[in-house]
Amino acid sequence: MSKITNAVKGLSSKKILAAVIALVLILTVFTSTVFAEVPKQYEVKIVDSGVAMKATTSKLQVEDVLESAGVEVESDDRVDSTDFVAGEGGKIVINRLNTVKVAFAGNTQSYDVYSSTVGEALNEIGVTLAKTDKTNHSLSKRVEEGMNINILSAASVSLNNGNKTVKYAITRGTVADLLELAGVTLSGDDYTVPALNQKLKANMTVKLYKVVYKQEVKKETIKYTTKKVKDKTLASGKKKVATKGVNGAKNVTYKVKYVNGKASGKQKVSEAVTKAAVQEVVKVGTKKTTKNGISEGQVISGKYTHYCACATCNGNSRGITTSGKKIRNGMKNPYYVACNWLPLGSVIKVGGQKYTVVDRGGSGLSRKGRIDIFTPEGHSACYKYGTGSCKIEIVRLGW
Repeated sequence: MSKITNAVKGLSSKKILAAVIALVLILTVFTSTVFAEVPKQYEVKIVDSGVAMKATTSKLQVEDVLESAGVEVESDDRVDSTDFVAGEGGKIVINRLNTVKVAFAGNTQSYDVYSSTVGEALNEIGVTLAKTDKTNHSLSKRVEEGMNINILSAASVSLNNGNKTVKYAITRGTVADLLELAGVTLSGDDYTVPALNQKLKANMTVKLYKVVYKQEVKKETIKYTTKKVKDKTLASGKKKVATKGVNGAKNVTYKVKYVNGKASGKQKVSEAVTKAAVQEVVKVGTKKTTKNGISEGQVISGKYTHYCACATCNGNSRGITTSGKKIRNGMKNPYYVACNWLPLGSVIKVGGQKYTVVDRGGSGLSRKGRIDIFTPEGHSACYKYGTGSCKIEIVRLGW
């Protein structure tokens, strides 16, 4: 009986020992598996708008790391994870989008910036401050949404639209960047001076030219034309209007170019006559007038002398000619002649100059072709110009 009992006890001890070993093995496997699934903790530096903080995390994705650190990021914000290594650490930089208003020279503009400080923001939008320039905030102050930044003086670029000039606190970029900042859109034939691709420089003035075309209708006069018709029944040199001319009218359509609101050239598109013009017809006499055997148009060989308004030449000092015309030395040359063989008021041409017969003289002036030419330059000029032969063309016979 004792042998049997001892055998049973020995068997039970072996089984218990085997069970204990098995349990230890199971616990070891379970423990190693559980701890293998727990992520490793590591440290990450987060710089949010220039402010640094440290976060301990086991997350591997950037968005998860930020979320675990309680940092919220908007869709417009910029996240730079260049220096971040998942599971090891590094740095994540967040640049927040803020809208600031910059007031300069009476002009306020809104800008979207990602900079952390006022100084960085001004640099980002192209504002270059001189040592003497001042702002209402220190350049190291953190940028906040809706912040108003006032610049008391700064290098700038001016935009002129033909009516007014506005200064903008920007000195970098191109003319196209300036227009974008000013909210100006070019269309059609609009242009700028200098051109859009020209780089901006401090104190530059950009001129903007907005071009608009308009169709305009103007009522215009059609001037009548004149037609001359020879008439043998009229004395030579006489004219008579047979049909009176009348101006017409027309509507003319123009394409007018306006630059900055001012007309700058036009092009005719079409025209429509609303009233026809009436041509004027003038009869011109060709009948030769003859007096005492002398005809208009006749050329006579003659001889000339000169006289002045003095008592010696004129026979009196009153300065009154036979026709009543007054003469005096020093007057503007009236181109008068004296002769007895042509009617008073007759017009002759001598050497290309026309003269009017206004005076009579001695018997020597009665001979055909003999004339005495008046000179207002005085007695000495009469000797200077002397006498000579000439051709006399009869332009008109008497008044």
